[in-house]
Amino acid sequence: MSNELFNEQAFFDHLGGDRELGAEILGVYLTDAPARMGSLLEAAKTNNLSLVIKYSHALKGISATIRAEKVADVAEAVELAARHDHLEKVKEFLPDIARELESTLKVLKDYLGI
Repeated sequence: MSNELFNEQAFFDHLGGDRELGAEILGVYLTDAPARMGSLLEAAKTNNLSLVIKYSHALKGISATIRAEKVADVAEAVELAARHDHLEKVKEFLPDIARELESTLKVLKDYLGI
């Protein structure tokens, strides 16, 4: 499977083809990404741009690690908006990042058979 939601080939190439390690990392992502998204939403709700930066950056990083490119791209857009003090722009991106994360989590669960 190679698409913007989860680029399997790029992910496993990065890991030297280690499927066991890959499955472990994907399992961690399934737990961590929703938690970071929840923290990001809470930070935006309370207008805390420094925390928006922190959690969007973290979500971008873990998404890029597994090659979940759409989530990483939108998280980066959120981070950049927050770094430029554009709270309204941050809030405009939140439905997009939530949708992309939900789609990605579904793809990963299907991939892992859970």
